Amino acid sequence: MALADFLDKLRSKDKIVDVDMAELEVESGNRLEQLPKWVKKIVALLALVWTIFQIYTGFFGLYPALIQRTATLNFGLVLCFICFKCKKSDREVKFYDWVLVLLSFSILAYIIVTFGTLIKRGGAPNNLDVFFGTTLILLVIEATRRCVGLPLVIVVLAFLLYAFAGPYMPSVIGHRGYGIGRVSSQMFLTGEGIFGTPMAVMTTFVFAFVLFGCFLEATGGAKLFIDLAFAITGRFAGGPAKTAVVASGLLGTISGSSLANVVTTGSFTIPLMKKCGYRGSFAGGVEASASSAGQIMPPVMGAAAFIMAEMTGISYLEICVAATIPAILYYISVFLSVDLEARRTHLKTVPKDEVPPLWGTLKRCIPLLFPIVTLIALLVVGYTPLKAALYATAIMVVSSFFGKETMLTWRGFYEALTKSAHNSVSVCVACAVCGIVTGVITLTGLGLKLSDLILRASGGDMLNTLLLTMVASIILGMGLPTTAKYIVLAAIAAPAIVKLGVPVVGAHLFILYFGVIAEVTPPVALTSYAGAAIAKAPGVETALQGLKISIGAFFIPFMFCYYPSLLLLDTTLTGMIMGLFSSFVGVICLSAASIGYFFGSLTIWQRLLMFFGTAMVIHPALATDVIGAAIILATVVFQKYRCSKNNPMRR
Repeated sequence: MALADFLDKLRSKDKIVDVDMAELEVESGNRLEQLPKWVKKIVALLALVWTIFQIYTGFFGLYPALIQRTATLNFGLVLCFICFKCKKSDREVKFYDWVLVLLSFSILAYIIVTFGTLIKRGGAPNNLDVFFGTTLILLVIEATRRCVGLPLVIVVLAFLLYAFAGPYMPSVIGHRGYGIGRVSSQMFLTGEGIFGTPMAVMTTFVFAFVLFGCFLEATGGAKLFIDLAFAITGRFAGGPAKTAVVASGLLGTISGSSLANVVTTGSFTIPLMKKCGYRGSFAGGVEASASSAGQIMPPVMGAAAFIMAEMTGISYLEICVAATIPAILYYISVFLSVDLEARRTHLKTVPKDEVPPLWGTLKRCIPLLFPIVTLIALLVVGYTPLKAALYATAIMVVSSFFGKETMLTWRGFYEALTKSAHNSVSVCVACAVCGIVTGVITLTGLGLKLSDLILRASGGDMLNTLLLTMVASIILGMGLPTTAKYIVLAAIAAPAIVKLGVPVVGAHLFILYFGVIAEVTPPVALTSYAGAAIAKAPGVETALQGLKISIGAFFIPFMFCYYPSLLLLDTTLTGMIMGLFSSFVGVICLSAASIGYFFGSLTIWQRLLMFFGTAMVIHPALATDVIGAAIILATVVFQKYRCSKNNPMRR
């Protein structure tokens, strides 16, 4: 089969993404496609009402915080209990699922009916408050078990146990202990529990950007961005893999979802990479690595970035600006790994006549690029992320009619609305359960205690503190969603990092980076396993390849903590030059050492020397920089000499 025919076949497979995502949903317990038609109609109606509610309140004003957040959580819980199984064998909605649905509605009704008196009672809950508060905690935990996973349930139960067992804990983390009434009222009636910052962000920012992403998908944005990426990179060595990097970067700026990114771009790029000679495991690893960075690539960085803005008091636009250079460095690192692998294995390039023309492809993308530019412009001029996302979505709907490929049909419009709700369920539940964790931390003062412990364990040394935080981030990130992991460590580890002089946004981005890299870190690497499923390659091998390709993500966070100029903070010309130079040298050397190729193949000891030299330049001291640079330079010169000696034609 000619490559051009192969490309056309891939582009025509509209169902490949749906099939892969459906398989992932079944494995995660989502039974939506197995439900009877009448239940599907109920689900569709609930999803549509939820989305319309969010759009209406976004445009015309939010209800009081408690009512708005309760309504949002109520829709998320109801859809979770209907669509996600209690047990693996549950193919239909059982009676106990309907009981949980009714309990969820009863909590919303209770809040609405008693809202006036709830405000007046303040910190004096009655028995009904305690009952409904306890019920809500149990509902959130059960919903978490169904659609997020058992690891997060274990974490939240441990925090709740800590709230009750304070007097029996070691003195360094002990507290006086709290009863069920105090804990339930903290979670139910205050802004520091279930309806705290994470749910506030879910109610406003997150849903609006999920809506934006769903409409982008409905108008064919994923396909056009892949075509644009292929037009840009297809002519180079290893072009299909570079297409995966660029396409995932383009989609990552909007979706903010690693898994959605993998199954969207990977359904095209992974088969194409294999067709051009890449191993299946490497192809899946490339896609997983590039897609994971969607959560650190502005202008949309996923739910964690919105929560970061609320927790730190730093505007979302400032966070996006600060994250730009590190995100670009990460993609340069992945791009270099792909390029070096292509050169190491002598992969063929795609014939020029089979690569789509750049200008023609760019013109086809204009109807979808305009809403993205609008989104960024609105954020820059001072619109809230909520308003910016909603206005950009409205403009996308209108601009879609200016292109034949992007024209939005009534069916596509309806599916985008309902899919927005379905895609928001897991995030909504995760935000609610994280509210329980932050509520316990606030109630008991655990955050400050653990922050002090980290400082003691590290001896007050910044590098040791960063290393401890990195390990904690990766371990938690293996079992928790990025958003949940970020919220936990932002309350515990970020204060310790800030005390050592790292800017607030740098400390929080450090935690976010390692939470993202945990998604491609074995043994739990969901994005890598999704890539492996599409590539039909071994999951563990694909995860190891993804980890190898993502090696730059272990280096970049340390660099921006030591060089705040990389975050465009406290920028001086000298600091910016030193930071960028050290970072570029670091990502180049790490990519080469990881792949095992630079001018030619690297031996084991050469790779180890490059790793060691890169580690030395992380710390901004003259001695370590000189030693690290000398080691790297000596290794590169020696390798160049050996390659030239072995191959005189390359002199």
